Amino acid sequence: MTYPRMTLVITTINVPRSLEDYARNLERFGHLTDTSALIIGDRKTPHGAVADLAAKLRMRGFDARYVGLEEQDRFLDRFPRLKPLIPFNSDNRRNIGYLMAKERGAEIIVAVDDDNFVGADDWYEGHSLVGSTLKVKSVSCANGWFNPCRMMDMDPPIPTYARGYPYAQRHMANEETFSVSEGRVVLNGGLWLDDPDVDSLTRLTTPGRAVRLKEDRLMLAPGTWAPINTQNTAFHRDLLPAFYFVPVGDPVSGIAVERYGDIWAGFFARKLIDHLDDRVTFGRPACEHRRNAHHLLGDLELEFWSIILTDPLAEQLRSWPLTASSYADAYVELAEHLKSAEWPHRRMAAEFKSFFIKMARAMHTWVYACMHLD
Repeated sequence: MTYPRMTLVITTINVPRSLEDYARNLERFGHLTDTSALIIGDRKTPHGAVADLAAKLRMRGFDARYVGLEEQDRFLDRFPRLKPLIPFNSDNRRNIGYLMAKERGAEIIVAVDDDNFVGADDWYEGHSLVGSTLKVKSVSCANGWFNPCRMMDMDPPIPTYARGYPYAQRHMANEETFSVSEGRVVLNGGLWLDDPDVDSLTRLTTPGRAVRLKEDRLMLAPGTWAPINTQNTAFHRDLLPAFYFVPVGDPVSGIAVERYGDIWAGFFARKLIDHLDDRVTFGRPACEHRRNAHHLLGDLELEFWSIILTDPLAEQLRSWPLTASSYADAYVELAEHLKSAEWPHRRMAAEFKSFFIKMARAMHTWVYACMHLD
């Protein structure tokens, strides 16, 4: 059976009405049969209502499929080492959708959240460049970090940093150099209008709205990194072994390390994309982020350790040498480096080390699952 070229993967504990917008957009621009959707349920998902929505979308010609817990369980039976590493009540379950999408033949896999609504852009066209070799405008940053929020007009017009941008590099001079670069794009980060993807500390202290895009697309030059999330982010199937939504959630000194599984996954992917001389782009298609209700102080507690750990993780990650020539082998090599990483706060360093050793072992298991899928 021939499946569409692009598969959208979404996890939800709600009825994802955003998919109705995707269906309308795909129909409007003539891409309805080029795209499918996998809706990955969880324990709190209203299973019947979501299954009904998927059925209605299929009647419109959009190949949307709800994957309930029983079907997920049967699928994971094929990966007995991975199965216990995918928790319930977690975004981590989108990993199941990634594997299913690749097995169904998707060339491009797009991770979205259920509060990412498609905008006026041709959404499919914006992500369809993934896998192509492009020559486009690129950006190189003096400190090695590009802030995707710089591509949007903000209201109020104050410096706003994407979630995961290292705090040590914020609000400092950072010369940007623009040129034209060429390379194979294996990941495209579509941006987020209205409520941009920033951390809870930013939301509490300097909230703002993204009004419009200032740039259609920028390619990251080699050596320039940026935070990568799983909100409107498309990646090529070749990247799957290196784009694992890493497990988080374990406590350190009684506080869970949470909400950065996608950001750290993006760091790891960026390291390997640079190493293998592929490319990352940011820009279109933009989604409208109609953010679900959140308790910001509760979010801050969950992000506390993640914000602190992001800077030393990124700094060490840049320094680790890699020699492997494939995404799978390089990811295993990176996981071995992660086991020996050094962490701040001497009293908690041993707990941090245990946390990341556990993550590294899970990364090995993920690669094994991807190879087994092939």
